[in-house]
Amino acid sequence: MVNAVLRVENVRGMIWMIASGALFALNFSIIRHLGDDLHAFEIVFFRNLFGFLVMIPMLWRLERRQLIPKRPMMILSRGILQTIALFAWYTALIAIPIATATAIGMVEPILTSLVAVILLREKAGMQRWLAGLVGLAGTLILIRPGFQSFQAELLLPLVSATCWAFYLMAGKVGTRVDSPTIVVAYPVIVVVPLALIPTIMVWETPTLAHWGWFIVSGALTSAATYAITKAYQVGDATAVSPLAFMRLVFAALFAFAFFNQIPEIWTWIGGGVVVIAASYLARYETQVAMASGEAKKAEGHE
Repeated sequence: MVNAVLRVENVRGMIWMIASGALFALNFSIIRHLGDDLHAFEIVFFRNLFGFLVMIPMLWRLERRQLIPKRPMMILSRGILQTIALFAWYTALIAIPIATATAIGMVEPILTSLVAVILLREKAGMQRWLAGLVGLAGTLILIRPGFQSFQAELLLPLVSATCWAFYLMAGKVGTRVDSPTIVVAYPVIVVVPLALIPTIMVWETPTLAHWGWFIVSGALTSAATYAITKAYQVGDATAVSPLAFMRLVFAALFAFAFFNQIPEIWTWIGGGVVVIAASYLARYETQVAMASGEAKKAEGHE
């Protein structure tokens, strides 16, 4: 009976993960479409401006003492990291094929795990390093340095993924002393003025259609984030994480449908290698977490 319930929950988690992949990929296409008229800097600015407005009600519910961050430099660093990550990611979506950018960006969970070793002094078993090396190999397959005319833009998704990895780990540290709402919302406040400075230099007044796409993009981002959160909440990481590959599949489908982009075979090979490495890492991390939980439970009975 228990196994049957677990299977049903895993199926639900897998459906949520597939939905998140479709939503993320659709949003990538919208960013690419907006990039035909607007600079990536301006898109980042408006994306975070709307994001901050959405967070105001959440901040309003906090007590006054909770609104004062205990680690302001951590908030500032997360804001800077988020700005760089978004600049790099949006520029990549506009400059290189969407499927290629998506495939390279999927190395993020592997980088996050390795950053945890550096920042949080977490123990790094052979499995973590193996997953990291395999993920790096997949990324090199995608970039193929020395085997093609090198595009500097191919490094942008990697820069973005690296920044997000440090951003997430800094957030994990920040939530030890500040509320999650503060840790998430305040960096957005930092991004808005940081993004505004370069935006002024490339300013193009958005049309009514652009405003509509900004709203749709914000809604898709929120829905995709909710879906991936639900995927890991209801299903085992080992079951749902391999379906992160569907984000690449949907990205390729939408890129072909909307922009007539056809991914190279190396995009699928490199992306597949990265996803295999990330899935292996997720399985390992889940096993470690379960073993740790059982050990603590055993200690409690002693």
